[in-house]
Amino acid sequence: MIGLDDLAMLDHVMWLRSGDAAAQRLHCAQSTVSRRNIETLRCFGLELQREDGEWQLEGDQTLLQMERRVHQMHRLLSHEQLCRLEASPWSGPVLAEPMPSGWVGGTWNHVGMERPLQLLRERVIDAWIGSYQPDMPASDAEITVIDLCRTPVYLVAHPGHPLASRQSLVQEDLDPFPSLSFPSGMFPKTEAILRSHGLWTTPARMARYKPELWEGQTADQVTLTYASCLALEVMEGLQVLPYDLGLMSGESLVVRTDLLPQPKILALLSSLRRRVSIKAKELSEIVLPH
Repeated sequence: MIGLDDLAMLDHVMWLRSGDAAAQRLHCAQSTVSRRNIETLRCFGLELQREDGEWQLEGDQTLLQMERRVHQMHRLLSHEQLCRLEASPWSGPVLAEPMPSGWVGGTWNHVGMERPLQLLRERVIDAWIGSYQPDMPASDAEITVIDLCRTPVYLVAHPGHPLASRQSLVQEDLDPFPSLSFPSGMFPKTEAILRSHGLWTTPARMARYKPELWEGQTADQVTLTYASCLALEVMEGLQVLPYDLGLMSGESLVVRTDLLPQPKILALLSSLRRRVSIKAKELSEIVLPH
């Protein structure tokens, strides 16, 4: 119905959030992206609307989704086309760089799971590495969640924090200090565990992950936050505090269930498993799946 380049322009605007970013990725002018997106939207009878910083389509997407399915299969079967990988702010830099062969990366800055899962379900992206195992949806007929590893979640702070020199801590020691949180309900299971320790008290107001708005808040030397051993490779300069949160998370590759047999998906999974295995030799806290 429309060409590969036309749908790629629309999908890249939705994925990367801007015409400029899409144009840079696709090696064309921003005006070209804008002009051809207008024609593509007209062809499908759709409108593009901005909601909470993300582009959403308005209208009946039945034909578009049929077209996306064909184009996605072309990406997966073609030796020239790159498949699209999104990841969390730390799994992207730690596990997906350099990019596995045949793949191109995304923004690495989504807050929460809702948008990456939407992009995956709608075939805008082809795979996602998520870092939120306690709250990750279960595999079903539409998506499959493949655990890559499990890691403990640590309570962390600036090295100058008053608790950083302590040899052991109890919950009462944490009570005087603010601790970062996301909006209630974004990670309900994780939230419940952290709240049981008196944590998750101070909202981090960011629509996109930015270091200065998350771990950067600990520079005040009083704010507490949380990190896995993999996240600490990105969130540098933090110190693990001697307090057991009793919280395990990890990394998972999430793909559409109908794409599981595709060689590019299997090759990506193999590459990520190999990289996690190497990391597990460096970091004893990483638990590999049996």
